[in-house]
Amino acid sequence: MIVRKAAFEDLPQLAILFDEYRQFYGASSNLSLSLDFLTQRFQNQESVIFIHIKDDIFTGFILLYRGFSSVTCSTYFILDDVYVSPIYRRQGSAQQLIDTAILFAGYENALRITLETQKTNHISQRLYEKMGFVADTEFQTFHCFLK
Repeated sequence: MIVRKAAFEDLPQLAILFDEYRQFYGASSNLSLSLDFLTQRFQNQESVIFIHIKDDIFTGFILLYRGFSSVTCSTYFILDDVYVSPIYRRQGSAQQLIDTAILFAGYENALRITLETQKTNHISQRLYEKMGFVADTEFQTFHCFLK
């Protein structure tokens, strides 16, 4: 099992896994939309994507976006998506992906990695805490939905 940074030629295969991820969270399957979304993020250099591979099969991915902190005049990364196909779970894949993201963010001299997860997602919360993430007790998240 390896984790590596996604390349442009990986996007068609990654889009299948990304579409599976979207369906996992209740979206309708749309492979074309998934590929278009990933292609735009990749071409515009708006995200960093790492993929987990086992026996030439993409088994998981992690998607990071760069954020900026005005107060500290520094950058950080938003861990927006981490996904492992159900048949490959509980084999350390998610931990490998997150470890890679942490190493990458450190190499990029980022201040932190920030993530959000559902309040009921206790399994992921335990993994994040095990890997050094700390729950925020100072800030409350708000959203202004436009669609």
